[in-house]
Amino acid sequence: MEGGLRSIHPLPSSSTLFLYPLPLPSYCISLINKNNIPVKKKAGAITLRFLIVAGSFLVSLFLFGFIADEMVLEQEYTMDHQVFFWLAGFTSQAHTHIMLIITFFGSSYFLLPAYILLILYFLFLRNNRKLSFDVAAIGITSTIILFSLKKFFHRQRPPDPVVHTVNGFSFPSGHSFSSFTFFGLLIYIIWNSEMKPVLRWTLTVFFFLFACAIAFSRVYLHVHYASDVIAGFCLCIVWLVAAFWLLKKFGRKEKVIPA
Repeated sequence: MEGGLRSIHPLPSSSTLFLYPLPLPSYCISLINKNNIPVKKKAGAITLRFLIVAGSFLVSLFLFGFIADEMVLEQEYTMDHQVFFWLAGFTSQAHTHIMLIITFFGSSYFLLPAYILLILYFLFLRNNRKLSFDVAAIGITSTIILFSLKKFFHRQRPPDPVVHTVNGFSFPSGHSFSSFTFFGLLIYIIWNSEMKPVLRWTLTVFFFLFACAIAFSRVYLHVHYASDVIAGFCLCIVWLVAAFWLLKKFGRKEKVIPA
């Protein structure tokens, strides 16, 4: 152009932009990926975790429905009677005494004070109102779900129990469901803390096996069928997955729990 004006380069077209993308400044990249983790790797990890959780939820839901239909509503007791027959050779006075001690930790005499102490601990000592509310919400709603299902299925307890102070209906097992829920909640809290991996795995295995021992004690004492305690475990998985999802979706952002 006349007048000595500098030539102005035309703006690239949209197709050119796609062919020759402009480099992002380093600070923009750090904002997009704060943890400096490759996007593909991070997305893959999240997908794997989602598949494991979703698979556990669906399998547990299916098993609970299968047991409720085939063994409770259809009154199929073949597997339950076979388990009782196998346990007959294991029964002794010493084993019964041990099972009575173990089964105590799945009763309301232990779990109710344990829930209260856990709520007070996070409320006052850790100053974590959200987690204390989550613990209270899961404890209360799980109790409502348990007694509602017991009333709905109306399954009678096994005959000839070892202890004769047990009342209420049999399906699903309250000790199994409540203990797996409580110790599952503890495991969830542990895995959202800054605890060392070795201690985290040790406590996870211990809590899970202890809950299994409580569930086993109910069958040994002939106050529940084996199908009752298996259904209690399945119901726990379904409810905890649903509860954690609801609390995370509609609750406030949770804090990382210091070890």
